[in-house]
Amino acid sequence: MSTLAYHAAWLAAALAGIAVASALIARHLRTRELRRLTAEDMLQALACYSEWVAEQRRAPAFQGGAKGEPLLDQAHALGRTWFPELSAAMAELAALHDELVDFLARQEALRLADPELWLESDHDGRFMALWREHRLRMHRVAERLRLAARPAIDAEPESIFPA
Repeated sequence: MSTLAYHAAWLAAALAGIAVASALIARHLRTRELRRLTAEDMLQALACYSEWVAEQRRAPAFQGGAKGEPLLDQAHALGRTWFPELSAAMAELAALHDELVDFLARQEALRLADPELWLESDHDGRFMALWREHRLRMHRVAERLRLAARPAIDAEPESIFPA
């Protein structure tokens, strides 16, 4: 093998190594950006869900969880696919959602059956206790999501889910 062929082979091997490294770096950066964009989509879905929960206090009657569940399901699906480290926090949020919908449905049934008993039942106080727990769990998910999305999303949970 001549010296020229020897150096050409090393040059070709170096260029192939650089191409592989470049492809791996580009893939990593693309994945990181997709995770950040997905985190923003997940935060948006959670913010819309949080707004739905807030609307339940202002609504004259509970219409069911049909509008809130798809938002929570969307956030849960994004989290399951892109952020498996949030599965426990999302499961806690889903359990609280079930508790909240059950409470609202029972309160609506009581309001329709016996309005006086409903007024005496401290429905607003119990809803506010569930709301505080909702905010706590929502902020926990948002903070973990913000940190899981590298680079971290700039928005603080308080700006996404206002008090």
